[in-house]
Amino acid sequence: MAVNQIHTDADTIDYDYENDSLFLFIKGADYKHSLVLDNIIIDFGEGNSIKGVEIQNASHKFGVSKYALTKPLQIDVELNVSREKLELNIALTLKIRNKDLPKAIAAADINEFNIPSGTMAMSCGMC
Repeated sequence: MAVNQIHTDADTIDYDYENDSLFLFIKGADYKHSLVLDNIIIDFGEGNSIKGVEIQNASHKFGVSKYALTKPLQIDVELNVSREKLELNIALTLKIRNKDLPKAIAAADINEFNIPSGTMAMSCGMC
């Protein structure tokens, strides 16, 4: 059985300081549907590729100040899908006191949306 692997490069990282939401997305991408895992919204386009990710309460999730999230260096999102389960992993690199600081979060849930099995990923560095 072949595993479906889709990787997308985002062109924008944006942080909403007031609402503490970190966004990673492709400008102008066609939207099909969304999935919410632990206050993380994943937007999908045609072919079930990831078109955007919104991490709500981002400073609390990553355990950093809101200010630290204003200029992320790199963000990598990976969604592993099986018939039964969704596993989301997000790795973020921030520059704090002139040092690169890696942070990561994970979330999981059942695949009640019947998303096809495979791995979907999105990344952006210095967008």
